[in-house]
Amino acid sequence: MNLTERERDILLKIIELYLKEGIPVGSRTLQKTYSLPFSPATIRNVMADLEDKGYLYQPHISAGRVPTDEGLKVYINSLFLALGEEDETLVNRLIDYLKVEKVNDRDEILAKVLDFIQSRTGYIGFGVNLTEELTVESISLLKVSSEKVLIVVNFKPDYVLHKVVTVSVSKNELSKISKLLTQKFRGKTLKQVKKELVEEIESLRREISDLTFRISSYILKSLNEVDHLEIHGTSNVVNMVSGDVGRLKQVLELLEEKTLFLEILKGFLSEKKRIGVILGSELEPEPLPSISFVLGKFSVGFKNSGVIGVIGPKRMNYSEVIPLVENVTRALSLILRK
Repeated sequence: MNLTERERDILLKIIELYLKEGIPVGSRTLQKTYSLPFSPATIRNVMADLEDKGYLYQPHISAGRVPTDEGLKVYINSLFLALGEEDETLVNRLIDYLKVEKVNDRDEILAKVLDFIQSRTGYIGFGVNLTEELTVESISLLKVSSEKVLIVVNFKPDYVLHKVVTVSVSKNELSKISKLLTQKFRGKTLKQVKKELVEEIESLRREISDLTFRISSYILKSLNEVDHLEIHGTSNVVNMVSGDVGRLKQVLELLEEKTLFLEILKGFLSEKKRIGVILGSELEPEPLPSISFVLGKFSVGFKNSGVIGVIGPKRMNYSEVIPLVENVTRALSLILRK
């Protein structure tokens, strides 16, 4: 629904004040706070029009207005228009922070970045390396003891998956199976490999050997663990739901049910935008109207390899959190390319 320039200006100011104060915004308060060149009566008329259009609502007859989710989206979209300005100080501070911590492993870097995010915002930081578009370079099976085998899957670009499993097998057999699996899966994406292993694992058992079947099963299990979701600052959830036990339970269940969480992140990864906001009311099958997600994509030598972000109250300071997430994703992409 189209907004006039005056309606848009007043709507954005109402939301800005509401996010800051947390109480319904009245016409006189708005006029005084921003020294608007309109009378309170004129502002009330605009507020009424915005309410009719679905951008504001009045919780009580004598109260001011608060934004609906549709109104909040207008405000958030206005912030997206200002994205793109690099905060070099923040980017350099994060890079220096990681150097001091002396972390090099991708998962360790992600964990430290999430600590940085949650400490800066006071909310929950989350992130995941969504590596399903990596391609397999080789699969190696190395005997480390009489009944222990190290599975090493090398991906392009620059990602290694390794796991020790219990299996009794000779070095010669391991070498043969390594070659067979490398030939079968080289050049295929992690996503394709998982799909083929699921579809063909029974035929592999019939065609080759029980041993190959078992090792393939171990590899499939390991691949399914690659998209590891990191969540930091869960203790902050108590401050996000204002003591509402029911909402607290809902948010904790979302954090616990990581499969649903990963689906949300993968859905965002498939979209064209680099930075996004998902309101809790938009979640399916069970909305969480008291919270919001601010998400950003980072990359490592290939397009959109992961997502980081913040879970906070719906009434969060988006004007600070959105640029923070944008600049952290920029810094993370730079760090992981080195």
